[in-house]
Amino acid sequence: MTTTEEAHRHSWRVASAHPVSEGLLTYQQCGCGQWRVTSTPLHPIAHPDLARSPSRC
Repeated sequence: MTTTEEAHRHSWRVASAHPVSEGLLTYQQCGCGQWRVTSTPLHPIAHPDLARSPSRC
């Protein structure tokens, strides 16, 4: 049996966004009335291993 929530594909829209010390905090709402909060790092890095600088002797 499928619940209403499982059958619904959410369509999130940003209600508000606020810069915080850790990055960006975003409040989002779906047309069905459900809310969620997301957080984005201040400086996202796609490949952290490539961003590391080699240690110097």
